[in-house]
Amino acid sequence: MKKIIIALFAVALPFVMQAQSEGLFGRKTPKGAKADLSAYAAKGAVPEENGKVVFKDVIMASGQTKSDIFTKVAQWASLRYEPNSAMGVYTDANFFKNLEYAKVKTADKQNGTIQCQGAEEMVFSSKPLAKNYTQAFYLLDLKVEDGKVEFNLHTISYNVDMGEGKFTRVNAEEWITDKESLNKKGQLMRIPRNYRVKTIDLVTELKKEISEAINQ
Repeated sequence: MKKIIIALFAVALPFVMQAQSEGLFGRKTPKGAKADLSAYAAKGAVPEENGKVVFKDVIMASGQTKSDIFTKVAQWASLRYEPNSAMGVYTDANFFKNLEYAKVKTADKQNGTIQCQGAEEMVFSSKPLAKNYTQAFYLLDLKVEDGKVEFNLHTISYNVDMGEGKFTRVNAEEWITDKESLNKKGQLMRIPRNYRVKTIDLVTELKKEISEAINQ
């Protein structure tokens, strides 16, 4: 971890400063304002289970049957994980761009299970002639039952830009956990900060999209 941070610091510093000035989701904050990252720095904001980063939640759909919910979630997933799409149906155009590996791996209506393979650009900041981003990969397991969807996002990794066109694959456990991304004062460290912030944003956004899809 320390070797990677040292190698990245000189390459990434200008872009990190640019990302901070533009705020979250690549949108500019008001002049003189500063993005509040306290929620992202909170201990446990990136949850771990048996040493692995795993985001779990339950999304409610009161009064709806398993069959109805599954149909809605499957439709959402087929659009959200369409390979090579420039943007999703429900998300900001600056938030992500799917790569060719994005897909719905399985959709079993009888068992109520859907697994999506996320492969996308995770954008830190964007300007007309410059974009700071990483390639993020993950699995999203959804379990549909009467009145709810169980959300489980795991197996997260990133292609980290080392400069000169070279990338290295880093697992979330090596990069965005409390141990790896917070200093002794509990503050976000500069290099892994964007990855932690954007991953938490990704989880929040996906849960919001699913909730809207099944409750509209």
